Amino acid sequence: MIKVLKNNYLFLVLFLLIILKEPFYSLIHIKNQVYTPTRCHILESDYNKLLEFSEINLIYESDYINTYVIYKDIYNYTNEITIRGGKDLNLNNNPVIYDNTLLGVIDKASESSSIVKLLTSKDSKISVKINDEVGLLEYKDNNLIVSNISNYSNIKIGDDIYTSGLGNLKENIYIGTVEDIHLANKEIEKYIKVKYDLNIKDINYVTILKENL
Repeated sequence: MIKVLKNNYLFLVLFLLIILKEPFYSLIHIKNQVYTPTRCHILESDYNKLLEFSEINLIYESDYINTYVIYKDIYNYTNEITIRGGKDLNLNNNPVIYDNTLLGVIDKASESSSIVKLLTSKDSKISVKINDEVGLLEYKDNNLIVSNISNYSNIKIGDDIYTSGLGNLKENIYIGTVEDIHLANKEIEKYIKVKYDLNIKDINYVTILKENL
């Protein structure tokens, strides 16, 4: 009788070990993920970025919302990102900036999130101005290019580039500077290569402009 009970007890212990093996292993695995030095370093880095973001000096006279990126497709990160905030915040075609520089425009808003079409999207076309000249900003061959600029325009390397106010975006949102100039279309048009300092891979927090500028 004792031998039978002992065998049943051992069987029960073995059974419990088999049943609880996966949850127990998962718990250990999660703990290791949370507390490893690498993970702690990532959390510290994100915290420092958030501190830097919270101290941003917004130069635009506009209501704004600070929010965060909730999704970046690693295979499609130059085209769009998804951010927190959507119809719940009355967002629609708002400009999205980082460090006072235009990052993109809200393209689609759902209930609590929005898809931002980036300036580096292959479908992005934005009217911009350089001094008194107005041109079209597009992303071509891995560079931001301004076209439709007359050869006779007075533009030089280092000049600032802003939104022109033509179209859905308001005027004077900063984009970048003129990095290079070359002639096209039988030398009657200037193509402007833009020096654009934003790297979407490094951006986790953004600012949405709410009011007209």
